Formats: sequence, C-alpha cells, structure tokens
Amino acid sequence: MHNPQHDTHSTTTLAQHQAALADHIRDPEQVAPPAQVDERRVGIYRDLVFNNVESQLSVSFPVINSILTPEGWLQLVREFLRDYRAQTPYFSQLSAEFVDFLSTRQAQENDPDFLLELAHYERIELDLFMMDREISDDQATDNELLNTALTLVNVAHPLVYQYPVHQISPEFLPETAPEQPTCLLLFQDDDQEVRFFELQLLAYHLVVKLSENQQRTGQQILAELAEALGIQDNALFYQQGEGLLKQLHGLNVLIPCKG
Repeated sequence: MHNPQHDTHSTTTLAQHQAALADHIRDPEQVAPPAQVDERRVGIYRDLVFNNVESQLSVSFPVINSILTPEGWLQLVREFLRDYRAQTPYFSQLSAEFVDFLSTRQAQENDPDFLLELAHYERIELDLFMMDREISDDQATDNELLNTALTLVNVAHPLVYQYPVHQISPEFLPETAPEQPTCLLLFQDDDQEVRFFELQLLAYHLVVKLSENQQRTGQQILAELAEALGIQDNALFYQQGEGLLKQLHGLNVLIPCKG
C-alpha cells in the first residue's frame, strides 16, 4: 500500500540535501558538503558555479575588476555568492543584483568610497548596451526644437554622482569626492556603442525634465526650469538652453513625444 508520509519524508530529505549543498557551494570554507556525497563531484560543481558567477561579473564590471587586486576581486565575488540571495535565475540580470548587494553590504576598510557609484555606472552602461533603440521618425530640425515636444530616447539615461566615475581607472583612483557633482548623460549612439556626455548641473536638470516629458515643447520646458531657478526674462539662459537642445539633437538622443 502506498504511504503518502513516505513521499513527504522523501521530499523533505531532498530539500534538506539541496539546501545543505547550496550552503556549501556558497561558503565552502565554513560549511562542509553534505554527507555521503562524492567530494570530487561536489568540487567540480562548486568550482563551476563560482567560476560562472565570477566570469559574468567580471564582464559586467570590468573597471571594478581592474582596480581591485585579484585577491580582492575574488573575495568580493565570494561575498556576493555567500551572503546575497539573488532574486533572478538569469545570469544577464546579475549586474543589477550585484549593485543591490553592494548597496546593502557593510563597507570594508580597503573599499574605495566610490565603489557603489562605479558599480551603478557600469551596470547602467551594460543595460544601455543590451537595449534595442526605439524607432522614431524624428522630422524636427534644429530650428524647430523649441516648438516641438521632445523627449529622450529610451537608450539615454541622465546620471549624477559624487565621483567622476566615467574617469576611474587603475591610473585614476580619486580618494575624495570633488566639490561639484559629476553629471552625465549616458547613451547608446547610432553604432550601438555606449558613450557619455558630460553635463553642467543646469544642463542635467534640463535633461531630466526631457526624460520625464510627455507633451511639453522645448520652450515650455525651459520656461519651467527658469521659473524653478528664479530666472526671469534672461535671454542668455534661453539661448544656452536652445544650444543644449541642438547638441542633444545632434547626438540623436531626442525623439518626438508620442501623441
């Protein structure tokens, strides 16, 4: 006669076995493998999991990988695998999970202060590279930008950081944040390469308004920004604003708002 309790016991035992194996793979130095499991096979699987995660993260965060020591990088990957519970089964989404891990992780003594900002920047760079540009028939000319309702294309993203993350490399590791924030427009160009455009703070606010725009014209957006900044009848401000719209249009990151 079939015993349903036996099935429940078997399922529980299997779940416990899988949990014990997962705990060992995450932290092999502190957690022993399950009993009665071939150590050689466990070792192969353990190395496979770690190497796949490390490989994916090194591709997603090449600058972080390059500025840390080899030991420091591998330790960071181990911490991620050991301490963080990713919410996605897809390797392509590990970059977002890694940034979330860094945002909640207790900073270590040797961590650069810009580590989280740099990780966020590299994650957005990868996301934009992987995206498909939305197709739009932009018929606006430079002379029509003030009277046209325009918004940012989907493969453009305004960003602001305390550190100049776009300049960080093994040869440039800032120890303190500059007095002024770093404002950037990160975007995918016509050749599907991701580029950055440095922005002054005023230009950054304008780009953010463009990214949120629904139906306002360039003139209306500039007027809103001028009002927010307490600027009245300033011809130079509107001249500079129109010049920035033309620069963005030249970069092909502006498209007409959807009617």
